[in-house]
Amino acid sequence: MDDIQDATQAATIAALKAERDQLLTLLKALPDISFVFDEDGLYVKVIGGANESMYVSGQSLVGHYLHDALPAPLADQCLEMVRTAIESGELQTVEYCLRTADVALLPDDARTGARGTTEQWFEGRVLPLPTYDHSNRVALWVAVNITPRKQLEHYWQEVAHTDPLTGQANRQRLFARAQQEVERAHRHQHPLSLLEIDFDYFKRLNDQYGHAAGDEALRRITQACEGILRESDLMARTGGEEFAILLPETDHDGALDLSRRLLDIVREVRLPDFAPEIRLTISIGSATLLTGESFDGLMRRADEALYEAKANGRDRVCSDR
Repeated sequence: MDDIQDATQAATIAALKAERDQLLTLLKALPDISFVFDEDGLYVKVIGGANESMYVSGQSLVGHYLHDALPAPLADQCLEMVRTAIESGELQTVEYCLRTADVALLPDDARTGARGTTEQWFEGRVLPLPTYDHSNRVALWVAVNITPRKQLEHYWQEVAHTDPLTGQANRQRLFARAQQEVERAHRHQHPLSLLEIDFDYFKRLNDQYGHAAGDEALRRITQACEGILRESDLMARTGGEEFAILLPETDHDGALDLSRRLLDIVREVRLPDFAPEIRLTISIGSATLLTGESFDGLMRRADEALYEAKANGRDRVCSDR
């Protein structure tokens, strides 16, 4: 009876090893790169990566540990995934971003230049290899390069949050970013300001010179304004001729100073192909976040200041105080 059990067990192990060997052979021919990690994070084997346009050979990693090769936060995450796969016996998946330059043990020529510094996105698929011939338990990590998919997702996300006429953010993107900035401003007790902008006599321009002139005016004015904004600022189209500019780390005086510069730069904008004699102007309402205030409250006060600027003759800025 014991002989039968032993034979059955040996046959099962042999079958598992044969299946493993077939899997590893198949992986060698695939374009994606795969790694065999042990439970301590040791690179036991590097397999595949035949698509040289998307992968750099990882043979130099064999015999080293995850924390020798990768930035500590990513190494910690990868090691946790490997151990979870081994303990649970189930497939684990994770998406992560990595530059070739961040992998310390790769050759210097692979880590420099545009290829080395370009962000790449991967989906890691991790499953245990219970019959692998190694002193510790191991898992197989298949790294699928999903950068093209991520780039496409980013493109459509940008399209969904961008005003097609001016290329500025739309109302949806403004509100999403504003909630984050309001929370951050309250948490760190940092200033945050908002400008509400309305183009003066825009309907008159459309009626007299046509909608093409109005569209061109919108594009030229927003481009002029964007040219003096910081990278951290966000300009968004909130209505037909209405825009808002979110100004992180900007207090009342800073918002007023920027508003005056915006007024000056817009006065210099011309429409030579439609109405060369027209002088464009804007009106601005400025408000700075109060303690405990919501973005709705901030926007309401900026709107009130804008209404005051328009009532007082346009081509000016009024603030919330």
